[in-house]
Amino acid sequence: MRSMSTPDDPLWSKLEAFEFDAPGAQLTFTERLMRENGWERDFSQRVIQEYRRFLFLAMRAGHSVTPSDQVDQAWHLHLVYTRSYWDELCAGILGQPLHHGPTRGGSGEDQRFWGDYEKTKASYHILFGQPPPADIWPDPSVRFSNALQWQRIDAGAVWMFSKAAILRAMKSAAIAAALGSLIVACRAAGNESGVDWLLVCVIAFFVSIVLGAAWHSRKHRPRGKDGSGCSTFGGCGSFGSGSSGCGSSHSDSSGCGSSSGCGGGGGCGGGGD
Repeated sequence: MRSMSTPDDPLWSKLEAFEFDAPGAQLTFTERLMRENGWERDFSQRVIQEYRRFLFLAMRAGHSVTPSDQVDQAWHLHLVYTRSYWDELCAGILGQPLHHGPTRGGSGEDQRFWGDYEKTKASYHILFGQPPPADIWPDPSVRFSNALQWQRIDAGAVWMFSKAAILRAMKSAAIAAALGSLIVACRAAGNESGVDWLLVCVIAFFVSIVLGAAWHSRKHRPRGKDGSGCSTFGGCGSFGSGSSGCGSSHSDSSGCGSSSGCGGGGGCGGGGD
């Protein structure tokens, strides 16, 4: 496996130029990815870029690769666009099929794909010259957490509240209760001393909000987007999600497998979910 700069590889140039949307599409690939996952546009666009990198890895890295769950969502969606995926991407860009197969399950599969995921992230770091973004490529303990249980939800039939939203609501309620208690205490103190402590408390409260917002904005200020590098990796890709690990690739006459196995300069990818 050798390091290389992305502009020097014709495959990366083709992947960079690849269009996921048909001309004049009213609902774009990015918008569908946003809708199905509840993501912001900027994050969805970054995931699509990481999906391009994963495709490059699947053709160049030299070992089995496993994508993150976020990248897998882009892969899943792309598979639905059958002509775009099989005809334009696999046949036209990759030059061979890149299959996505479900995991067979079991602890052996879990361990194997855990290792593949770690190798994928390590190769990413070596070949891109930087670690993969943690919000899209989390640690394997998060990637393969048993707590991740996925199912389709009809948003029109159920109310959905994220844990983060509930915690924020609880925090707001606690702040409101504390503020109410403070106002009552300040009013009582003002009545006894003659000082308008209520006004003092209100001013202090709003000053603290301004300072807190400034601190929060500085702490979470965007650090810029990642580069668009690529990696070298060849062989059969693999991928999976949740507690069941990842699936393995399946070969055919034009893919990998048979007596040649996976690896080398090409191969087929796989995935599980």
